[in-house]
Amino acid sequence: MITHLTRGFTFLGQTFRRRGQVLHITPAKEGVLALIRKVGALIRAHVAAPMPTLVKKLNPVLRGWGHYHRHVVASETFARIDKYVYEQLWRMLRHRHPKKSKPDLFRQYWTDEGGRHIFTVRQKTAKGARVYTVVRLGALPSGRYIKIPKAANPYLPEYAGRYAERRQKKERWMMSCLSARQYRAQRAGG
Repeated sequence: MITHLTRGFTFLGQTFRRRGQVLHITPAKEGVLALIRKVGALIRAHVAAPMPTLVKKLNPVLRGWGHYHRHVVASETFARIDKYVYEQLWRMLRHRHPKKSKPDLFRQYWTDEGGRHIFTVRQKTAKGARVYTVVRLGALPSGRYIKIPKAANPYLPEYAGRYAERRQKKERWMMSCLSARQYRAQRAGG
C-alpha cells in the first residue's frame, strides 16, 4: 500500500502529514475523541463523589495523554481539551450546586495562577488543608528533541561539550516536570 504524505496517515495515535516541505505530526482525531469521551465519562461517573476523588481520577488520564503527545504539534489540541474539561467541570458544578451563584462557584473552585484560572479543590485533613488541582494540558512543557549531528560521537573529546550541554538541558527540563516530592526523592536516592 502506498501512502502519500500530503494526505497523511495515522500511526500510534498520531497523524503524520506533510504540508509543503514540512512534516507535521499531530494527535490523531480518533485519539482526541477517545480522550474526550473518557474524560466526560469520568466526570459523569463522579458527579456525586467528593471533588478530590474526581481530581485524583482525572489527573492521571490527562497527564498520561498529554505526556504522550507533548513532543508533537499539539498546542491547539491541548487548548481544545482544556476548554472541554473546563466546560464539563463547570456544567457538573452548576448541576451540583443549583442555588449558588456563578461568582460564588468560581471563587470556590477556581484559583488565579499567573493570569490563568485553574480548577482547584481544597480538602481538610488532620495535618491541615490539602489542595488538588486539575492538570492543564496547555501548561505541560513541550519537549522538542535536540538534533545530534551525524558525525557526532560521544567518545570523541571534540563532541564531549555538546553531549554535556544536551544532558544538562534534558535534566533541567525534566526537573521542571517533577513535583517537589519527586525531586527530593531523586536527590536522596542519587
